[in-house]
Amino acid sequence: MTLQEVKGIAGKCVHYAMCRIDFLGTGVCASGTQSGYASYYPQGRMEIAAALADEVIPVTEKLVDIVQSCTLCGKCDKQCYFVRELRPIKVMKALKAHVAAHLEQGLPIVKTEADDVLRRLQAVTGAEWASNDPAILVTYSVDRFPLAERRMPRYVVMPNSTTEVQEVIKITRTADLPYTARGHGASSSAVALGDGIIIDLTRMKQLKVAPKTWTATLGPGVTAFDLQKEANRHGMRAGVVEPAACVCANLISTNMHSLFSHAYGMGADHCSDAQFVDPEGELYALNDPHKPNPFYFNKEGAGPNGICTEATVRLYPMTDDESAILVPFPTLQEAAALAREVGRRRLGFAAGILGADYVSAFMSPTNEAAETIDQYMKKMNDRSAAVVPFQGLCRKENLLYTQSTK
Repeated sequence: MTLQEVKGIAGKCVHYAMCRIDFLGTGVCASGTQSGYASYYPQGRMEIAAALADEVIPVTEKLVDIVQSCTLCGKCDKQCYFVRELRPIKVMKALKAHVAAHLEQGLPIVKTEADDVLRRLQAVTGAEWASNDPAILVTYSVDRFPLAERRMPRYVVMPNSTTEVQEVIKITRTADLPYTARGHGASSSAVALGDGIIIDLTRMKQLKVAPKTWTATLGPGVTAFDLQKEANRHGMRAGVVEPAACVCANLISTNMHSLFSHAYGMGADHCSDAQFVDPEGELYALNDPHKPNPFYFNKEGAGPNGICTEATVRLYPMTDDESAILVPFPTLQEAAALAREVGRRRLGFAAGILGADYVSAFMSPTNEAAETIDQYMKKMNDRSAAVVPFQGLCRKENLLYTQSTK
């Protein structure tokens, strides 16, 4: 298949970075974990294929390396099909064939030249962790937000410590360039895009659980999946939701809310302390009374308070008798009434109101299963229907589906 033929598949990637976590236990793309940049992960190659098909970028030295590093192991196919029913391996094969033909025909390979800013960034992080190659930049230029247009940054840099972040910020100031800090970039509101320097923080993966204080201290590259897995190892849980979301970014930018917010709260309720690099490149702590509070509500809109390079978040106990119940309602008002009552009585660890279409799609690995569940849920919404166990079609093994009662 040609790039034009697989462009439809590549264009359906929502860049949620699920291919960057081992949620199926099948492993993660080896070239991605080794090279770090989003471009080396399946989500990056999907964007590169689409960009090449649309002639947004040329074939560059880094692009050749990215494509050749793919072993066609098929891990991305398992992960992406489970979440989106996509077959990215078709895109990877087409991308390999396109580059192989390009090389065989002796067509030009573009080499990007280093400038003063890039050399200064590389002096901080090491030559391999800062780039201005279009094949790297293009994978940081898009967002799933439907109204966001492509914004191609000038540089991407991947610091590995708070000190390196401080030095990078100082370079942005002396070079008079805007910067954007990001984790996996799935912001849904285009806040991870920028025209200047993208500071990719995903190399900073330090994570330590302190069971005695029921906390975890982590870097901005740690995902909700990483944190939850480590917390569970200690018999605890974290109040997080989207598995591929980077916890520090989630905590500061979108307030770390989930169905667990019902019992554990959100935003600052989860955070006991955090460390920031401010826009001047100076370091401060969340608990410093003389520094800005990122959780302060400002109706005019919050300004940038800096980059979170470490956070200490609370963990919570688990019990050995937990289960889940789905209760269908014919109206939103009735569902909200029960949710409020459950909240007043402090019942359970998690509670939420979700539409039938969303719930069926969220739980199901295929469209067919989602449609079956959706039809089943709507049928069971009939008040005369009997209570029945609901297992086998969804991912939650102990999920019980029951009708609403007054």
